[in-house]
Amino acid sequence: MSTTHFAMRLNNYLQGRYGASFAARFKYEETSSGPQNLTVWAGTYLIDDMKYGEGSATNKKAAKEAAAQKTIEMLEAEGHTVPI
Repeated sequence: MSTTHFAMRLNNYLQGRYGASFAARFKYEETSSGPQNLTVWAGTYLIDDMKYGEGSATNKKAAKEAAAQKTIEMLEAEGHTVPI
C-alpha cells in the first residue's frame, strides 16, 4: 500500500460515524519501555472501551500508525468500510 496516514483515516472515519460523541467513545493509549537509547513505544486504540489495534515501534508516531492500521483492518473485517 502507498504511504497512507492510517491514524488520520481512522480519526476521520470515527468522527463521521460517531459525530459529536466521538471523543467519548474513542481512545488511544501509549506506553514506553526499555532504556532511553532503545525505547520501544506501544500504542492501543480502544473504541467503546473495547481493545482494537495494537502496534509498537521505536518512535511514537510509527507505533500510533501501526496501531491505527491494525484497527482499520479489524473494523474492515467486521464489515465496516474505512475510506482511504
